[in-house]
Amino acid sequence: MKESFLNEELFRRSFIVAIVIGILCRGLVLRVTDKQYPSRPQDYLEQIIISALSASLGAIALPALMDKEFSALTFFAVAIQQFQGLAQQERITLENIDKSEMVPKGSSYVEEIASTYEARSYISLFSSLAASLIFIFMSKKYNFRFFACTIGAIIGGAIVGLIFKRYLRRDSIGDIAKIIPAKINFDGPLLKVNNVVITNIGLEDTRKKYIEEGLAVEIIPNNLGDFGIVNDEGQREAILHNIFLHLGINKDVDEKDILAISRTDLDKNTVVLPFIPILKDMNSMIEVIKSTPIIETAKGHQSDYKIKINKQ
Repeated sequence: MKESFLNEELFRRSFIVAIVIGILCRGLVLRVTDKQYPSRPQDYLEQIIISALSASLGAIALPALMDKEFSALTFFAVAIQQFQGLAQQERITLENIDKSEMVPKGSSYVEEIASTYEARSYISLFSSLAASLIFIFMSKKYNFRFFACTIGAIIGGAIVGLIFKRYLRRDSIGDIAKIIPAKINFDGPLLKVNNVVITNIGLEDTRKKYIEEGLAVEIIPNNLGDFGIVNDEGQREAILHNIFLHLGINKDVDEKDILAISRTDLDKNTVVLPFIPILKDMNSMIEVIKSTPIIETAKGHQSDYKIKINKQ
């Protein structure tokens, strides 16, 4: 039986330190609130368990390779399959929930969440791998003591975690557009926002509700390329769903005249939307729209607008 390149004590210490750092780095991007899915307390436990398993794979990878146990690389393949499986399960769950939402996320937003969910699973894996590498290197090469090796491992793991956090950060609507309050009015039964026709509202009581309780905004993109993003159907669904999450919608399930809907003003290249929230607060509504992440699919669906800019 061949002797291990690492002694038992060094392996044990590097393994424990790397796992802890991997879990903490996952915590950098862990955000579970009552305004999103998942929101239940057990989801914290689920994420801790997943990050601990991921971190353990990253922590054991380097010692295994140093001992020429190349079969350990198969664990990475298994990990990737597991992360993809978790993302698929998240996608299925979100799609099932979306069917019963008063204001659905839409398929584009669901796909964005699932993709990000998978990518975040790699944080623990690679941050613990970096921490393990630095800990072992400092101990074997320079004979540093446990405390110094741990500090180095923390710095290395934190750098990897911050790189992932920066990479996973999504630009938001506030980065590409200005949002201003708009005016709701009616031309007979036609609901209008800043003179853009939205839909036909037949019930007098519903028209009165829009006037008294409704809010409306106009989203003004910074340029034509940004208009292509804001005008994307999936992006507009994401905006409406975020408003619903934070402000609610003042309707019952069978009130068909009260809609979460948006329309494009092709003359001004803007998007307008009316909404009847439970919490009537224009400033909050504007901030929610600004914080809505830009969906990756929205960047490519209407890329012709960017081509048009380049030709002008």
